[in-house]
Amino acid sequence: MKCVLVATDGSEGADRAVDYAAKLAKDNAAELMIVNVIGGYGLPDQVFRAFTEGQHVWLDELLRSLSAEMLTHARDRARVAGATMIQLESRHGEVAQTLIDIAQQKPADIIIVGKRGAGRIAGLLLGSVSQKLVSLSPVPVTIVP
Repeated sequence: MKCVLVATDGSEGADRAVDYAAKLAKDNAAELMIVNVIGGYGLPDQVFRAFTEGQHVWLDELLRSLSAEMLTHARDRARVAGATMIQLESRHGEVAQTLIDIAQQKPADIIIVGKRGAGRIAGLLLGSVSQKLVSLSPVPVTIVP
């Protein structure tokens, strides 16, 4: 194993996934790639279209700032867990497909996610991102409870 990809959205489930991924990376002397995908946060597209240009710029800056905070937090957790080779990646897009794209580009040997994230409907069974990844990913997916 050379590259472990883990997704974070700042949730407790994502923190557990980062801890697990960091240990796996450490045990295999692999690189750990921590990814945050800036999605729509459950807001319908028509809501975004209603924003003015200035509001779009402000929202984009806010989301990038939040993403940077999540990645920094996750990197710090990973270091505590013993991971040493860590890359951070922030992208825009639909979460599951963006993670798959990154896993193929890197290439990653595994994708690790939390069971449920910080999404609007986070309490429903297995998260929709996790379900999509399990169904579509060309590499193994581990879902951390």
